Amino acid sequence: MTHQLETWEGEFGTAYTDRNVVDWHVRLPAFRHMLEGLRIGSVLEVGCNRGHNLLALANLLPDAEVVGLEPNRHALQIARASGTGIAVLSGHALDIPFRDATFDLVLTAGVLIHIPLDSLAAAMGEIRRVTRRYVLAVEYYAEEETLIPYRGHEDLLWKRDFLKHYQSNCPDLTLLRCGQWGAEAGFDRTRWWLLQKSAGSEAGC
Repeated sequence: MTHQLETWEGEFGTAYTDRNVVDWHVRLPAFRHMLEGLRIGSVLEVGCNRGHNLLALANLLPDAEVVGLEPNRHALQIARASGTGIAVLSGHALDIPFRDATFDLVLTAGVLIHIPLDSLAAAMGEIRRVTRRYVLAVEYYAEEETLIPYRGHEDLLWKRDFLKHYQSNCPDLTLLRCGQWGAEAGFDRTRWWLLQKSAGSEAGC
């Protein structure tokens, strides 16, 4: 358990959930673009919060199993109530409660930015472990590690080159496509990277 995780599980995370309400329909074209042409039968979002992305993915991939993982109890309850056919479990990126290669796609959106550097490799290793094919990251970007003061905290948000970290921590993940989003796509100003897991990879990074 890290300080950051405890903060997101508590009142700070609950307040974030209450003030961040997104129309998931606006994000549909972005997800359609990022996942175009991929065969995806199962999806896990790590850090799903209210479930905005889960609803978009369930709409885009109606035959897929869509699952969310969320540490904040308040957000978890909202996500569970947001749509039928979507499973949302309590959990976090440092200990994902699924077996190796369970999902075709594992994604984060604004989650890796909140993980301290000394835990980032472990989180990426867990994400890589439970994916069968693809990893998608939609995160704030900076060429160098950049700490961003965030609502009175100096240890909750970092901009990074997350592609570089994935390539370093999980070298069997190769970049398929990438881009950036803004408010017109329903996201903050972010970069995104879609990576593919090499066939026959071992369970660990």
